[in-house]
Amino acid sequence: MAFPVPKNMMIQSSGRSLSIDFFSDEEVQKIFHEISEKINIDKRRSDKHKRYFLLVQFLYRTGGRIDEVLLVKPADVNLATNSIKLKTLKQGKDKKTGIQKEKYRIIPLHSDLRDAYMQYLIEENMSQKSEDPLFPMSRQVVDVYFKKMQENLGFKIHAHKFRHTFAVKAIMDNVPLNILQQWLGHSSVFTTSIYTQITGMDTSEFMGRVR
Repeated sequence: MAFPVPKNMMIQSSGRSLSIDFFSDEEVQKIFHEISEKINIDKRRSDKHKRYFLLVQFLYRTGGRIDEVLLVKPADVNLATNSIKLKTLKQGKDKKTGIQKEKYRIIPLHSDLRDAYMQYLIEENMSQKSEDPLFPMSRQVVDVYFKKMQENLGFKIHAHKFRHTFAVKAIMDNVPLNILQQWLGHSSVFTTSIYTQITGMDTSEFMGRVR
């Protein structure tokens, strides 16, 4: 069962309040509606707004960091296995050679993201095997777009806030912590565990599972 994410919740850590911004379900709906309106009204730049609509879907449905999502290519999305390959920014070194090696993590493809992605490929006439980036834009340009949307909607909008929202929703929907750790690409489960400390969350049901 999916639980809605309400407004004005706070995550606490280490006995002190730690402010971590995330969107309510209502705010997410307003963001998608705002971009959809721009697609319909701003015909001259509709392709640009369609790209941002898909970008928000990727951020919201994968929990990926903005720099990771901007690297995504159609070839990284596997429709046969319903999965997305994200290049992890924090690369490791080969223990034997000491050479820096690329690291990836695999994230399941959410049905909403799959639908938006396939529609985008069709409309933009892009190949599913393309090695061209889906989002040929810089992080700075994305920040500007979100800042303008923030002024229109009246609440704070930035790329990393979608990552926090993804994590909070996953915890509220009982995704195991070790799974969420893999999805977020955290090196330690202790980093991921901060999202379990949502004020007001009733954790008593979990005690009944302990044998």
